Amino acid sequence: METLLDKAISDFSVDTNVFKVLIYLSFKGSSSPSQISGETGISSGTVRPALRTLLSKGYVFQLEDGTYKSKIPFIDIISDLYQRNLNKKA
Repeated sequence: METLLDKAISDFSVDTNVFKVLIYLSFKGSSSPSQISGETGISSGTVRPALRTLLSKGYVFQLEDGTYKSKIPFIDIISDLYQRNLNKKA
């Protein structure tokens, strides 16, 4: 069964700003567009469309305070990276 992370990797190249915003939210938790921009160095003019894309595809949700939160838990990303590393060594 395909996980939400697998789907995201399929939908977005890992070197895109959309994917970087998704990973940031997974690690940091709920954040505003200005927080994401300030901490990643991605311009706010790029962050906002990335968030709209992630929201429309169901990877993030927006909280009442206007911040965004990833639906992909931090632990899923770490587990995936660990498994990929193990597979490279095998």
